[in-house]
Amino acid sequence: MPVKRTFDHLIEGELMRCITIAPQEVELPSYLLQGEKEQGYLYDEGTLTSWYWKGISIIEGERCLYFDHLQLFPFAEIATKKRDKALLWVRRLADALSRLSSEFLDLSSGILPLWRVWGIEDGRLLILPQTLGDLFSSTAEEDDRYQNISAWVHHGIHAPFSLCDQMGQLLYYAALGFAPFADRLTREDAFRPLPITSAQTPLAQSTAAFIHTTLTLSLTRQRDAAGNKESQAALSTFLEQTEKLAWDLESLDQAPVRDAYLSIEACRKFVEAQTKRANRKIFWRKKGWIVITVVLSVGAVAWFTTSRIQLALTPPYTAGMSQVQVVEEYYAGQNSLDLQKMEASLAKGTKNPASMEVTNLFVTRQTRQAYEGINSQVDPNRWIADGKPALVEGTFLYGVADLGVVQQDETTFTATGTLYTPYSYADEGEEQVPTEGVPIYLYRITQQFSVELGKRGWYEITGIKAVNVEFVERLVVPTQKRF
Repeated sequence: MPVKRTFDHLIEGELMRCITIAPQEVELPSYLLQGEKEQGYLYDEGTLTSWYWKGISIIEGERCLYFDHLQLFPFAEIATKKRDKALLWVRRLADALSRLSSEFLDLSSGILPLWRVWGIEDGRLLILPQTLGDLFSSTAEEDDRYQNISAWVHHGIHAPFSLCDQMGQLLYYAALGFAPFADRLTREDAFRPLPITSAQTPLAQSTAAFIHTTLTLSLTRQRDAAGNKESQAALSTFLEQTEKLAWDLESLDQAPVRDAYLSIEACRKFVEAQTKRANRKIFWRKKGWIVITVVLSVGAVAWFTTSRIQLALTPPYTAGMSQVQVVEEYYAGQNSLDLQKMEASLAKGTKNPASMEVTNLFVTRQTRQAYEGINSQVDPNRWIADGKPALVEGTFLYGVADLGVVQQDETTFTATGTLYTPYSYADEGEEQVPTEGVPIYLYRITQQFSVELGKRGWYEITGIKAVNVEFVERLVVPTQKRF
């Protein structure tokens, strides 16, 4: 299983502990690093103490998180070097999680990603805040992200039981060397794990049976075990049930792989049957509708194909606009957080540099609109036109005002404007003091666009290049009550 590397390093004359984030060339998302540092926690025999990271530095070609020295190891080592004490470490984790708030844990996916949990050689645990988990996730390769998050998500279970289920998964992982639901065929086969009771491990039969039962418990029994408690509170059941379990496994240098168990007849027969069931399900999910459609009506398929071709050939709404108008519509899409509008006139393969920022702000706006009935984003052009009134509490300014587009040559255009954003893109050297209003950062931006006539007869943006981003000022806009 891929894990983040941790090592010691001298920073400004002090010995620090570091965790790798991503290669140096990977840009870190600035919106995750704004504001105050979110605290993590150190767990030590039933006690939680606050913990804060120091900073981020580039070390040997890697962007690394660093903090006061701790003798850390990845929690994934419960399947290798710490395998002989895996039950003890998982019980420590369960006790630590049971003492934390739902707000800190942020169990939106039902589980705690493994890169948020680190063991310490002296027996303590370090649990990182969600912002660092999001930072690791946003910069990770797809397979690393899958192995640390998605592989542990068990769909269709009773939500309050989810952490008990994850603790059972961790014990399974420690014993066999792989997560029980990591294999994609297992996930297709109603989350039936390779039975640990058939794997011929040195585990006591009662321990193997407990792990298998935890992972295959019916919804009714999950509800009986966890009730309607918060997921971390339900861990008291797991701690009670594992208090007297035996754990007779040795440490390993390397965790075994799933295929290693296929030499066991019971495991091989299970996997063969599972493969047939899963592939049958995948076939009918992915291609079954094609079979049915062909049988029912060849004409319906032809109609569908024709409509798709027509849709692909439909010109963008910017077709017929001048080159300057095409650039202006790009910023109109940014001001309305409409990514589809921003990219309507982008040529194939042209990257939108504001894509991630606009997407995140759009999701924030839509979520708050759904739950609170408030449109949290205000276009600065409208705000200026209205006389710069006080903003409603919980809203912010975002967009480009004072836009000007100048043609440089036949295909090159320079756009300048003032970007209003709730986020600071860098340390502007100003003391951040508490205010009664909402802070808004103004940047004078200059971007260069290449706008060329495409093969199909309308202008397309073939390149966007940031020429200059200059900090202008930090506004504190007064706010007013919603009601």
